[in-house]
Amino acid sequence: MKDFSTTRRTVLKGAAQVLATPALMYGLGTSAQAQTAVSSDAWQKIIEAAKKEGTVTIYSAQALALLNDMADRFKKEYGISVNVVRQIDAELNPRIEVEFSTGKGVADVFVGADEGLVKDRHAKGWWVAPQGPDFDNPAYNRKVRAPQGTYFESNAFVVAFGWNKEIWPQGVADYRAMLNPALAGKIGLPSPSAPALVDFYMFLEETNGADFLQRLAALKPRIYPGALPIGQAVVSGEIAVAAYCQPLIDEVAKGAPVEWRIAQRAWGARFWGQIPRIAPRPNAAQVLANFMITKSGQEALARTTASSLPNIGLATTDRVHRQDLTKLTPDVVKAYQDKWRRMFQG
Repeated sequence: MKDFSTTRRTVLKGAAQVLATPALMYGLGTSAQAQTAVSSDAWQKIIEAAKKEGTVTIYSAQALALLNDMADRFKKEYGISVNVVRQIDAELNPRIEVEFSTGKGVADVFVGADEGLVKDRHAKGWWVAPQGPDFDNPAYNRKVRAPQGTYFESNAFVVAFGWNKEIWPQGVADYRAMLNPALAGKIGLPSPSAPALVDFYMFLEETNGADFLQRLAALKPRIYPGALPIGQAVVSGEIAVAAYCQPLIDEVAKGAPVEWRIAQRAWGARFWGQIPRIAPRPNAAQVLANFMITKSGQEALARTTASSLPNIGLATTDRVHRQDLTKLTPDVVKAYQDKWRRMFQG
């Protein structure tokens, strides 16, 4: 490791006493209500009902390789197939909005990094409280990681920067080292399409100086929708330096000519899991949500990220930068995106 100094709402058969209470079924319960432990008998009935549902669909902005690993582990344990829909927040959020506006749910579990939007939807009663026994694992610390009782912390993306050793053999020690005229047109950056990515650019200004982005923009970097395509671009040699990518652990292991590093002060974004109240397979949703925070689930999801459990992944999520939601209001985000476009796209 590098240095890190749908309309159909199926009643939960056999578990109605646990989840059929309106305040919990519709995501309106208080934190105290939502943190009530589920009995082993009731949980077993949820598992049995989930197996009858047979499949479960997750919408997530997490890395596809990690999601597929989790899906394989989940099917091996429960015999339930996972339909993985992996897109960035800016693409997933409109999808879930349409599902709620039409009442035709497709997603059983929704995972995103926009904490402000997650909280807003919690207030609207969109989410059902997760009930699995692993939410009551002291190591998970439910009061901290599911603070309002419905949405829950899964893991956290930790941004790395990387470089192609064949194109840029000298590498980069930090972000300011990217301000090299020889890297003009050879740096990959994400579009600030979501509040979390706006927060990333604010973080760069805070940690590298107010002039940093202007100087970076002068190098005409290439813009991508997110970390995964930027990582792919640096591996293929399309760019020399990825200023925003996942830790390139798997790529290095496969022999790609790349190296990566996490900055001394690293930026990251927590992934928040949610069970929509219109989930078409509510039992399988509960079982999958619980699996995400088990040791096996975290070994998959947090293998190249920060984990909600100790001794898994790059670090625990406690060490990851936290978004300041007071600085990410809709007006602030739009104004910053407009500023960014003028700066980087003219």
